[in-house]
Amino acid sequence: MDNLTTEDAPKKEEEPFGLGCALDYFAEFEEVFEMIDNLKNLIQAEGSVQEKAYEKFSFILTQYIEQPHLLDSQLDSILQKFIQILRNNEEPIQLKHVAFSYMAVVVNVRGYKDIVKHLPHEVADFEPVLCLLESQDPRDTNTWTTRYILLLWLSIIIMIPFHLSRFDGFDETESNKKSVMDRVLNIIKTYAVVPDKCRDAAAFLSYKFINRNDVKEKHLSAFFDWVVEQSLASNSDVFVKYGTLACIAVIIKHGKREDILPHASKLLSWIINSEFKESSGTSVQKLVYKIIQRIGLTFLTPRVVSWRYQRGNRSLATNLNAAGDLSFNEATEQPEEYIHVPDEVEEVIDQLIHGLRCDDSCVRWSAAKGVGRVTARLPKELADEVVGSVLELLGPRENDAAWHGGCIALAELGRRGLLLPERLPQVVPLIVKGLVYDEPKGYSSVGSHIRDAACYVCWSFARAYEPQDLAPYVGDIASTLLIVTCFDREINCRRAASASFQENVGRQGTFPHGIDILTVADFYAVSVRNTSYLNISVFIAQFEEYTIPFIDHLVNRKVDHWDIAIRELTAKALHNLTSQAPRYMIDKILPVLLDKTASIDLNCRHGSVIAIGEVVYALSKITGRNDLQLAEPLLRSIKGLIPKFKESLYFRGLGGELMKQASSDLIEKCSLAKLSFHNDSVVEEWLQLLNDTLSYEVTNVRLAAVAALPILLNEFYASTDKLEINRTMIKNYASELLMEVKQSSRMGHALALGSLPKHILQPNLDFIVEALISSIAPTEATAKWAESRRDGVKALTLVISTMADEIGKSFNESHVKSVYDIFFAGLKDYTQDKRGDIGAWVREACVTGLQILTLTMAEKNPQFFTSELVNNILSNIAQQAMEKIDRTRALSGKVFFSFIYNNPRVPNIAYYDELSLIFPKEECSILNWNSERCTFPKFVQLIQFNPYTYNVLIGLICSIGSRTESLLKSSGSSLFIYLKEQEKLKGPAEIHRICETILSIFVHYQKQDRITVPLLRFLDKLFDSGCIASILEDKNSDFVKRILKLVQVEISGCKDIYKLIDGICVLCQFIQIPGEVCKTALVQVSILLCHCRPYVRRSTAAKLYESLLVAGDSCDIPSENLDEIMQVVSDTNWELPVVEIREIRNSLCQLMRVRVPTLVKKKA
Repeated sequence: MDNLTTEDAPKKEEEPFGLGCALDYFAEFEEVFEMIDNLKNLIQAEGSVQEKAYEKFSFILTQYIEQPHLLDSQLDSILQKFIQILRNNEEPIQLKHVAFSYMAVVVNVRGYKDIVKHLPHEVADFEPVLCLLESQDPRDTNTWTTRYILLLWLSIIIMIPFHLSRFDGFDETESNKKSVMDRVLNIIKTYAVVPDKCRDAAAFLSYKFINRNDVKEKHLSAFFDWVVEQSLASNSDVFVKYGTLACIAVIIKHGKREDILPHASKLLSWIINSEFKESSGTSVQKLVYKIIQRIGLTFLTPRVVSWRYQRGNRSLATNLNAAGDLSFNEATEQPEEYIHVPDEVEEVIDQLIHGLRCDDSCVRWSAAKGVGRVTARLPKELADEVVGSVLELLGPRENDAAWHGGCIALAELGRRGLLLPERLPQVVPLIVKGLVYDEPKGYSSVGSHIRDAACYVCWSFARAYEPQDLAPYVGDIASTLLIVTCFDREINCRRAASASFQENVGRQGTFPHGIDILTVADFYAVSVRNTSYLNISVFIAQFEEYTIPFIDHLVNRKVDHWDIAIRELTAKALHNLTSQAPRYMIDKILPVLLDKTASIDLNCRHGSVIAIGEVVYALSKITGRNDLQLAEPLLRSIKGLIPKFKESLYFRGLGGELMKQASSDLIEKCSLAKLSFHNDSVVEEWLQLLNDTLSYEVTNVRLAAVAALPILLNEFYASTDKLEINRTMIKNYASELLMEVKQSSRMGHALALGSLPKHILQPNLDFIVEALISSIAPTEATAKWAESRRDGVKALTLVISTMADEIGKSFNESHVKSVYDIFFAGLKDYTQDKRGDIGAWVREACVTGLQILTLTMAEKNPQFFTSELVNNILSNIAQQAMEKIDRTRALSGKVFFSFIYNNPRVPNIAYYDELSLIFPKEECSILNWNSERCTFPKFVQLIQFNPYTYNVLIGLICSIGSRTESLLKSSGSSLFIYLKEQEKLKGPAEIHRICETILSIFVHYQKQDRITVPLLRFLDKLFDSGCIASILEDKNSDFVKRILKLVQVEISGCKDIYKLIDGICVLCQFIQIPGEVCKTALVQVSILLCHCRPYVRRSTAAKLYESLLVAGDSCDIPSENLDEIMQVVSDTNWELPVVEIREIRNSLCQLMRVRVPTLVKKKA
């Protein structure tokens, strides 16, 4: 849709119903008309054709289910076409059933209440519709739409303004005939208890019928008695209960008060004392409370009570203009008139309050609305008692359901003006508690629905009260809403709080810094939890009204949160907020956090420890203030934490994992803060804890120790008197690294060695590099330890980054050569286990390592690079950029691109100018490297350059030979398009060079399934593509013979059925090549026709038939025998025993005039 300027855009009075910028009008109405007109022909068609037409009709209309109003312009025409079919008595009943099913689709999209208004309600339709409805079988599941539409149609016809007795057509003396009233009533009773959607239509019909003046005086009381009897029957199921209750609910809702009032007490007694109120499911319980509230409303005279709170301005502009001015006109309370309240109303209110405690939220919502509606008709004193009863639900002994029900009830009371300002001192503190309600329950918590409901209460307050009434509570409400906006775990609560705050800013105009905050903490910005915690909270905390409440909430509510992610975010948020109130952090927060470290709650200990580290580090970053130094008692407490944890055995058992991780984080932050513990024994305990944690099984715990280690060593072990300690530590790490007992230990110690600071690395560089290289080289015991090799490569990469300034000095060329060799070896790591290709982790680490080492060398020692080395680097990276895994491909593509445009330039890059054209800087800097459609067309062009041909083809073979459809399609099309272009540009010689490279790859990887299995599939696709037709037709080329020989060797003795099938597909490709190759291939295929596995025989025959069908005319098989051969291949049951199959196979060989295979006797 084209964008419109302000002048061009049409001005609309109101926004249309439905989704914006979706559909403009009912575009397919002509097609819909045509489909309806075609129904007469459709019923003669097959079932599948009818189903397809129905699905198409349903699909067209369902597009408008979010914008159903778009159908209105054509709705009468659509319904008229259906009605014409239904009114025609000559049409078969099957056609009418189909028409009803199509009408049900229209009803589903537009809604039955709107559709009924458009249905004809002529008197002439009454009897035919009633008769047709009576003739239906309520148990027929195939025609439920017929009954559903007829019930809806009858509900509008039944409103005709004539006494129904006029339609009887017989005298009152004829007692054996049923009156129209009785017939309709029987229809309602029949369909009110069925288990399909007709039940809803019957309820809709019931109130239209029962509330007629001529019907209610005769049947209303009896119908109520029937409902009570049916619902309480011992054999009544949930459908009966739901249907009967739905009828009562709509009759009471739409009936006249004076008609319902005589029956109200009886109905109330029935609904309260019934057993199904508690155990019949959500739908039934919801109807129960609807009926209760409507009975309550029946007892009370409809009126607008004079005591209710008069709302202020509805205009946002007026409120904003009055911001800060609280002198609004006081509403004058009118003298209250006497309201008679029957005793039954008290029971109604008790039941509704009980409904607020229900376990189902939709039932609680229904009860809350009922409380609001009933209270709106009560005298002031009784209404205040209702408010008091609701407030009792927000007590400490009530469960989460009661809290949620109480909150939404308060919101309903508030927005109706029934919660008077005198009650706000009791209400606001409870709502503030509800905004942060979060009760742990196992490994989660309950409370998000309560917080959401409390936000709804605050939203309703914004619309209900004038600013001067809410002014004393603005501080508490504003700060708590912003706390939920920034720090709630659930996205819906953060958004609800943001929307409520926005409503209060607009309606009240008294919330501090409201407009400034809303520009940052809007509905969409708070959707990202990290942004809310770490960015938005910092912006809001700059306003002093919110700083301390934010910090206190984090410490009191979030430090011990059950979710570890929230605890970690809390610590980071405290770090960011420390600069806003550093003195408060030192005097109040740190002592509280230190006390929490002694808690028996593991979550509390973990959260407080990482929070202490973040706060201490944040305080150390504040410069220029001498009053922010930590006092000696605080330092002693922080220093004693880890020894205390060790003494209390907190590092053992199930909680040890979290405590080790938190303690490692504390050590890191204390080291960064440069706390004065340099000559203290606690530093040795810290180092010992990190050393113990390096072997831990859990990755996050191990990585926390690795992250803390270099910072600790850099701060406390940099002096010359620590040299011997450092040397001993390195030897211990290397000893653990080279042990082949535990993979996690090798991983942790490898990263520890790689992360050592420069002052420790440099004196021990030879030893460390040698140890890391030894750990990366796989052995028989460590063949599956891909993760340890990955971390070893990462460690070497870290060493390179740390020693970058020493390249060419202490980090000499022998080191560089050794590292390059191990990186090249890592690129060939294709280890697999049950998780898949775990070697990809090693290859990705090697790609990153090659990038860092090469770019560092290009800057520090460019003369080291030879053409051979650079070609080797780029070709190996290009191979990884062509393989199967998207993540590996994307990383390799980015690294390859970085080599071309690095500054300083990497020397000796072959074909540099051509590579710059293939990979333009502007395009590739924004390229989606994860997309195979973007990367393959570029990298496939590297085949034309000799240094890259071999490696790029290996990558392509693995991708084209994969079973991933999208990857196969992108890689295959890229290669085959490229080959055809190259043949046009350079002729067959280039294709011959590429084929020879493929041949050499096959020879090199013979019997290595990782390459040969995809290679067989690749060859099948290559033959099919027609790209090498010139090679196949060249009689001087021996490429085909050599490939055939390699395929035969590859599948000989093969036990893998799927690999064998791939080989058969390639063998059948050779049939198209006349001469010796064709005969050899046919002999090999004929051998496989008698394979011991029936599946292989059947697959071989199918592939042979397909090949003969395509290439039979060009092969060496006599043309006169071709039809007979194909007939035998297709008619034979190849799953028969081999003994029977062998004779058929031999006859086929004779017809094809190839050598008949003979059995080779096994040597004794």
